[in-house]
Amino acid sequence: MDSQLAILKNLSEALIMVNQEGIIEFANDAITGTLGFKPENLIGRPMSVLMPENTILGHKQKFDSFFHKPKTRKMGNTDPIRIKHQNGSIINVEISLSSVKIDGERKAIALIVDFSRFFKYKNPLREKLELYYSLIEHNTDHLFQIDREFKINYINHVSPGLSRDKVMGAYLLDLLPNDYTKDMVKNILNSVFETGVAQSYEIDFPSPLGALHYATTVTPVIKNGEIFRLNLITRNVTNDYNIKKQLLERKNFIEKVDRNSLNGIYIYNFETSTTEYVNSKYSEIFGYSKEDINKMTKEDFFSLFHTNDREDVIQHLKNIRHSKEGQFFTIKYRIKTKKGDWVWCISRDSGFEYDENGKPTSFIGAFIDITETKKIEIELLKKNKEVENFVYHACHDIKSPINSISQLIDLSLEDSKNKEELELIDKSIKRLKNLVISLLDFGNESVFKKAELVSLDDLIDNVMDDLKIDIDASSSQIIREDELPKINCYKLGIYQVFLNLIANAIKFRNGTTHPVITIKAYSQVQHWKFTVTDNGIGIREDKKDAIFDAFTRLHSEYDGSGLGLANCKKVIDRHGGDIWVESNEKEGSTFVFTISKDLDHSPKNLEVSSSLDDE
Repeated sequence: MDSQLAILKNLSEALIMVNQEGIIEFANDAITGTLGFKPENLIGRPMSVLMPENTILGHKQKFDSFFHKPKTRKMGNTDPIRIKHQNGSIINVEISLSSVKIDGERKAIALIVDFSRFFKYKNPLREKLELYYSLIEHNTDHLFQIDREFKINYINHVSPGLSRDKVMGAYLLDLLPNDYTKDMVKNILNSVFETGVAQSYEIDFPSPLGALHYATTVTPVIKNGEIFRLNLITRNVTNDYNIKKQLLERKNFIEKVDRNSLNGIYIYNFETSTTEYVNSKYSEIFGYSKEDINKMTKEDFFSLFHTNDREDVIQHLKNIRHSKEGQFFTIKYRIKTKKGDWVWCISRDSGFEYDENGKPTSFIGAFIDITETKKIEIELLKKNKEVENFVYHACHDIKSPINSISQLIDLSLEDSKNKEELELIDKSIKRLKNLVISLLDFGNESVFKKAELVSLDDLIDNVMDDLKIDIDASSSQIIREDELPKINCYKLGIYQVFLNLIANAIKFRNGTTHPVITIKAYSQVQHWKFTVTDNGIGIREDKKDAIFDAFTRLHSEYDGSGLGLANCKKVIDRHGGDIWVESNEKEGSTFVFTISKDLDHSPKNLEVSSSLDDE
C-alpha cells in the first residue's frame, strides 16, 4: 500500500482517498494547490468538510450509493461539482471517481481538477456555458425557473431558512408565506403565461434573519413559439424597502409635528447661501415661502429686520458661523412680514451640519411670534412706570407735611405734659418719614439718566462716610479684598446698592460678634461680578427669593420699609445683571450681583417704546 500511496502522492493532480465511513484517509500534495488545504489538515476528517453546507446531504446520498454499487465517474460527463476551498469560497471542480480495494477494504479515490483548468482547451460552446454558469451561480439575485405547474426546475441559491434540496422540484406557491401573497403571485404568473408580457411583484418573506422584502421580475421562456416556462429573478431589496419605509414614516411624522407646531422652523446653508427648508408655520407668520427668501439678495433680506435690531441679527449669525457643536444662540428681533406688518420674534439657533473641521456648514433655527406678548409687556411697563411716577410724586408731596409735623413734635417735647405720648407719635412719624424716603428712592428714575466711569473704591468710601455712626456704634469692619475696579455704571444706583447691603449687614448682626463685611470683585467675559459677605443672622433658605420683593420684611423686630433689597434688584436689572443671595459657609449671608460691561446693548436697559414698530 505504501508504494501505491507514494505514486499517488506525487501526482500533479489533486487526489483524496475516502473510506466507506466518509473519512479522508489520504490526500496528496497537489490538494493544496487546488483546494488550499494541506494534506495533514484533511486526513482523518469527514469528507463533508469539503462540501458546501446545502449540498452535504445530497453528496452523502450519492456517496453511499457509490459504495453500494461502485461505478466509475469520468470527468466532463456531468455538470461540475461545487467544493469548499480552505479560504471559505466555493469553487467549481471536475471529479474523476473510482473504487479500489486496499488491504481488503473498499476505498473511493477522487481525482479533483479545477473546472477552469479542465476546460483550458475547451470549445466555443464550453466557453459560453462556463460564462453562463458563472453569471448565474455567482449572481446575488435568486434566479429560478418554473414550469406551467409552478414547479421549480432550477434555482441558483435559496433564501435563508430554506435548503436547495427541498426547493428543487417544489411548487413555488407552497413556499410563499400567506394566502394573500399566494393569490397575488398566482395571478401574475398565469398572466405572464397567457400574455407573454413580463410583470413584477414585491412580497415580504419571513426568515431566520428577520423579515425580508423581495422584488421579483417574471419573464417568459419561449420554445418553438410557445411559452413553456417562466424565469423569475428575485432580488433582496430589504434595505432599500426599509429605508423608504423609514423615510415615509419620518416624513409623515414631520408633517404631523409641523401641522401642530407653534414654532416656525428654517434651515440655512452657509456654503450655498440659500435657505434649504422652511415649515408651514414660517410661511404662515412671515408670509414668505422658501423660494421668496432665496430670490432675495442679502441686502434685501437684512432690510426686513428693524433698523434697531439689524446689527444684533448680523452678529447673531456670525456667532453661529463660528460656533461649535452643542452651542445654542437666542435672539429677539423685529421683522417685517410680506404684508408689511412688524412682528416680534424670539429665535433659538444652532449648527445643523458640520465639515471635517467641526465648522458649521448650515444651521437650524426655531422661532415663535411674541408680538402679542410684547404688546402686553410694553403696556405693563408703561403702567408700572405710571404707578412709579404716581408713588414718587405722591411721596414727594407727603414728605413736606411729615417734616412739618416732625418739627412741631420736637418743639412740643420740650415742655409738654404728654411727653410719653408725643415720643410715640414722634417714632411713628420718623418711621413714616423713612418709608417715604425709601419710596422716593425706589421710584427715582433720575439715577438711570446717564452712565459714567466710577471708581468703586471711592464710592465705598462715600458709603462708609454716610454710615459712619452705625459703623462706629457696632464696631463693624469693612474689608475690601484687593483694589476694586473702575466700572461704567449709573453711579447713584450702584451707590444705593452698596449702601443697602452694607447697612443691612450692620443692622442684622447676630449680637455676639462684631459685624465683618467683605467685598470682592470678579471680572467675567460680559459682566462684573460682586459679592458682599457678612457674619450676621443669615436668611432662611425658603425666603432667599422673596426678600427681593417690595415690602417684604422677614424680621418684625427690626425697623425697615421692606424696599431696600427690592430697590437693589431694580438697580441691578437696569444694569443688565442679576442679584441673589447665598448662605455663607460659616454663618451669615453672601449677596451676589452682576453688572453688564456693555450697558448700551443690555436688553434690560432698553427704553419703553410706545410702539412696536418705531423706526
